[in-house]
Amino acid sequence: MPAYRPRRSSKRWTESAPEYVLACYDNGGKTCDRYTVLFGGSQWEPELGRNVFYLGISGAPTHPQGFSQWGEMPAYNRAACGKHVRWLDLPEHIRQHVAARVQESNQ
Repeated sequence: MPAYRPRRSSKRWTESAPEYVLACYDNGGKTCDRYTVLFGGSQWEPELGRNVFYLGISGAPTHPQGFSQWGEMPAYNRAACGKHVRWLDLPEHIRQHVAARVQESNQ
């Protein structure tokens, strides 16, 4: 049996997204981590089993009172992240922040 590998959302949801973005979510500001981006591709690690890395992000992650934190969760738990949104629906500064955090973690 082939090893598990989390699936990426369809092109509709990930248009223009980096290859490592599996899916994006917005909970409408119900919690401090309004946006959640799930990672796979080059950022996925088989040791996680059926879990994926995610980045929980507030609307102003670089503000002193902002929020941006890595975590891991079961890949099937996506519904808990909020409404599924397209990568291009995320504000530009959030997309830039995601790319910067990934670059920082790879150094």
